Amino acid sequence: MQDARKPRILISNDDGVESANMLALAGALSPLGEVFVFAPKSEQSGISHAFTVRRGLHVQECPVSADYKAFSMDGTPADCVKFALGHYASHGLSTEGAGPEAFDVCFSGINVGENSGVSSLYSGTVAGAREAALWGVPGIALSLRGTSGDMLPQALDFAVAVVKGRLFECIPAGVFWNVNFPKATAETFKGFKATKMALGMFTDHYSHEGGLWQLDGDKLWDKQPVDSDDYLLGQGYATVTPHRIDQTDEKSLKVINEMLAATPVDN
Repeated sequence: MQDARKPRILISNDDGVESANMLALAGALSPLGEVFVFAPKSEQSGISHAFTVRRGLHVQECPVSADYKAFSMDGTPADCVKFALGHYASHGLSTEGAGPEAFDVCFSGINVGENSGVSSLYSGTVAGAREAALWGVPGIALSLRGTSGDMLPQALDFAVAVVKGRLFECIPAGVFWNVNFPKATAETFKGFKATKMALGMFTDHYSHEGGLWQLDGDKLWDKQPVDSDDYLLGQGYATVTPHRIDQTDEKSLKVINEMLAATPVDN
């Protein structure tokens, strides 16, 4: 028998608990389920999957809306999702005997700035979705390329469709989705593409001013493989890229085993 209860939705980000994009996401999803926001107290962009182990975390409820609960934490996006699934799911919800599985899906975002290609490795937003996947909860990172916010309505519509259709149930264990929206308007937006992750690096360069080195750079968007997220994002498509928790390179396992057999290193 299909579970008739409304989904329980966790939301985090790396732009901070006061992010207008994240609060818009929480507001859009609150009519569809129980929404709980756990987000950093301040911006944590580029923090990747860092988490806090050598100091305590301050958690404070924020009365931002009557439609959902929101908490700020003086930690990283991974901290926020880890605390929500590792502690709050078992001790803060009314569901008796609940654990991480009490949450049906975790959205991270909606980020200001793209997190496609190698950006996903640096991104605190993507780390929020990855942390959810580590706990067995479907995770979805949402990001907008650029800061104009033209694609915010489309990102909200996508999240609503995912929850209404329970599309998060299509995400296998150990996998999470990295979703990016282009610099576009409703008129120039070309729709969605399922894509692979681009591997092209940034055109990094540093400038030296006032005794400090400042990083800048961008991507060569049109130089990436035509079926990759960076390329298609640059062409005006929203990209949905499935990422895996298991980063093992199977081909290298064979090579390493052959190497160890030929040249033992434990003698």
